[in-house]
Amino acid sequence: MSNQPSATTIPRFDVVGLGLNAMDYITVLGQFPKPYTKLPIQEVRLEPGGQVATALATCCRLGLTGSYIGSVGSDHLGTIQMESLRQEGIDTSFVRTVDGATSQMAFVLVEEGVGERTILWHRDPRLIFPPAALTREMVTAGRILHLDGRDSAAALQAARWAGEADIPIVIDIDQIYDQTTPELLALVDYLVAAEDFARDLTGHDDEELAVKELAARFPRAMTGITLGARGAIFLHEGQILRSPAFDVEVRDTTGAGDVFHGAFIYGVLKGWGLQKNVRFANATAAIKCTELGARAGIPRLSEVEVFMETAQERKTDSEKK
Repeated sequence: MSNQPSATTIPRFDVVGLGLNAMDYITVLGQFPKPYTKLPIQEVRLEPGGQVATALATCCRLGLTGSYIGSVGSDHLGTIQMESLRQEGIDTSFVRTVDGATSQMAFVLVEEGVGERTILWHRDPRLIFPPAALTREMVTAGRILHLDGRDSAAALQAARWAGEADIPIVIDIDQIYDQTTPELLALVDYLVAAEDFARDLTGHDDEELAVKELAARFPRAMTGITLGARGAIFLHEGQILRSPAFDVEVRDTTGAGDVFHGAFIYGVLKGWGLQKNVRFANATAAIKCTELGARAGIPRLSEVEVFMETAQERKTDSEKK
């Protein structure tokens, strides 16, 4: 691992992210396989992904600066991942290369013409980022901190330091990783959760009840749930805010939630109101879904602005009636 800069030379960034990166084998199929059958692969690509890494890539394409804290293995996938981060302009000074470990990877099965995916993944336990490898200066080198909660002990320490420095914290979380997850969620300022996570944690299938329950449990945070093709729902000042997804030809939804979070962070740093911010995040994620892979379709700011002027939002269920 390269030498870390001293506290006096650490640059300032818009966003610091601590969490997952991955390399994805995007595998396009004519249909999802049935048990005990064989299917031809229509297309396969190796693409970079991972929740926090992809969100940071989104931030950088939109014009922000970012620093990534995480781990890769000492294999060829780690080399490719590191190069992908640098190509986006992301600072990698605090990425650990773990000797002998394999980088996180996934097989992403995408059904042609539908775009929804099934993910088979593997993460070497040695990639967990140890709290001892963190410093306060690394964590507080940005205007906002983005987490996914996967490296739970390090994430909790980072959240505490960020809170002490009055740095807002955004989290993109899709599962409870251990007993410290609720403690971590109590420290964040923007809790934007995946739909399945919200349902599993609160026990509510109804997203309005789920977002209200999340807000009640974690009152510090502005709380929202991403709903895929149905957009997103937030609770703001006691009121439900719904923002529909945009109508696009979906090729692959891999990374859509990660891109949403990156675009949401952009809006937070720009000081936008919630409705404008969530609409912008939905638009950015929609454009991504038109391409294969988590990052290939991430747009530049000018592309999002043009898209939002012309694209149509999906009708809600009530509007269809």
